[in-house]
Amino acid sequence: MKEERHETVIVGGGHAGLAMSHQLSRRGRAHVVLERGRVAERWRSERWDSLHFQFSNWSLTLPGPPYDGPHPDGFSSRADGDHLAEHIASRADAPALSPTLSPTLRRT
Repeated sequence: MKEERHETVIVGGGHAGLAMSHQLSRRGRAHVVLERGRVAERWRSERWDSLHFQFSNWSLTLPGPPYDGPHPDGFSSRADGDHLAEHIASRADAPALSPTLSPTLRRT
């Protein structure tokens, strides 16, 4: 296996990992996102269909445009979360190594 070196490694390509990637990209910081499947894989495949964000739509401050839909006091669904993760990933231009099953990480 080829050894690679990265200044910053983000483990997980979910909403939080992608938001961090977005902020690092904005600051010109070299980094890589490790995800075992698709972007936000656990959100997509290991959650109940009835799952919703636990914060009101108006309070979501993830990268991207602010919520401007008809239900600012509502809670985004799992499907909305899928779309939001894809949107964040496209805006962050996240340097992802996906799918990544079990890399060996070593602090240098």
